[in-house]
Amino acid sequence: MVTINKIKNLLLLAVCFLLLQSNLHAQNEVTLTDFYISAGYKHQPFSTLNQRLEDSGLDSFNPNVGTLGAGFSYLPQSGLGLFIETELNINKKGFSNSQVSYRYLPIHVTAGVQYHLFRTKIGASDWDFYPKLGIVFGTTSLDLVSNNPNRDFDENLLGSMNTSFLYQENYGLNFSVNADKLVGSFLQPTTQVGIYSRIGIQAGYMLNVFSSRTKLRRNFNPTIRNDFSMNNSPEFNPSAFYVKFNIAIGKFTRKDAD
Repeated sequence: MVTINKIKNLLLLAVCFLLLQSNLHAQNEVTLTDFYISAGYKHQPFSTLNQRLEDSGLDSFNPNVGTLGAGFSYLPQSGLGLFIETELNINKKGFSNSQVSYRYLPIHVTAGVQYHLFRTKIGASDWDFYPKLGIVFGTTSLDLVSNNPNRDFDENLLGSMNTSFLYQENYGLNFSVNADKLVGSFLQPTTQVGIYSRIGIQAGYMLNVFSSRTKLRRNFNPTIRNDFSMNNSPEFNPSAFYVKFNIAIGKFTRKDAD
């Protein structure tokens, strides 16, 4: 009896394995390519920069911000794909007092790979799960404008500065976990090419690995402009946790499995 039970278990395991392989083989025949837009929440504290502003008696920037973004995705459901995405913070970026008006603007792009892990049914819907890992590049700028500008022409010729445009280049990594479901699709039988739409949620962390020195950008012709490094500057660290919702439309190709 024990031997029979072992045989049954082995047969059941073999059937499950074959079904899994068949499912993966079917997924190998589908490739999704789309553009998407996103909206979400980001916690981006800019800790050292905000501390320096507060130490100088200035208002700091809110670490809790909304985001709007867009991206491109290429994902064969057999596994490895590519993506590129970017987003903008939706919050109050500028402040002012009697001496100076100032604002900040982080602009970053992520490009990397994504991997389709599995599909599972939640409720009545099929959901696809996949991680993303990308390289981040961009800049964080801090613009300062004097509210009491020097209006003497000769002193401005000698270098009196009424404005300062500061920036740092940022390099890092971006990791996220994604869950999507299709909300509509149409397949052209003669070409095996169709269109689809999807919605999903993405949660991740952008880690700043390296920032350049703070530089002062002069508004001269690019051929003669020089970016001067600043001393005693805090790091403009854009590391952030985020959650966002994605809505996409694109095309898929399908090749019937043998």
